[in-house]
Amino acid sequence: MTKIYGVGLGPGDPGLVTLAALQAITSAQLILAPSSQPRTIGRAERIVRDLLPDREVVSVPMPMTGGTTGIAQREDVTRTLIRDLRPRLMNTTVAFVTLGDPLIYSTFSLFVASLHHEQVPIVVEVIPGIPAFGQLASLTTTNLVDNDERLHLVPATGGLDHVARLLEDRESVLVLYKLSANFAAIRAMIIRAGRLEGTMVGMELGTERVQVLALSEAPDVVGYFATIIVPVQRRQ
Repeated sequence: MTKIYGVGLGPGDPGLVTLAALQAITSAQLILAPSSQPRTIGRAERIVRDLLPDREVVSVPMPMTGGTTGIAQREDVTRTLIRDLRPRLMNTTVAFVTLGDPLIYSTFSLFVASLHHEQVPIVVEVIPGIPAFGQLASLTTTNLVDNDERLHLVPATGGLDHVARLLEDRESVLVLYKLSANFAAIRAMIIRAGRLEGTMVGMELGTERVQVLALSEAPDVVGYFATIIVPVQRRQ
């Protein structure tokens, strides 16, 4: 039986990797890391290289095309890789590392499904990681939610009607991921909803290039890993 660890490495700073995550990748016989571009080192792999420079890390191509086409592409390349790696995957311990948490907008669940599809006998354990919005809140000492307030975590992709509805709930905090394609539209929606005050955007979180700005001061273009927090509008 193969043991598969889904290991969350946090937002990108090796200092935010938990002891449990470090133990899992140190003890694993095979380390796998997703990469959105062929022959490039993904951010999760860079963290492992910083922590364990002598360890081999096998890149798992994950083309980040949107929609059902993108999912099909990721399934196809993942299943192909599993077939290629099958001798190394059998009866061993594998760490599949991800940014943030393995169960929040991660490719880990797709990888596990592909293992089942290829009939690799596995047992799964997940090591949680610090999500990007947690680090962004900590950098600004923002009390995200209190009492009976709500937190909504949503991707800024596809249709944005759901974002407009959530912005109407002023007793909830809204966290937005995957911003690059719709950033300008999202910012305009936040302004129209009267939720600009206190709203912040974090860019390059977990890296030496980290920036935390008021949304009103953010550039017109942001990267895929940028994060927005629209805070609760609390009564004084």
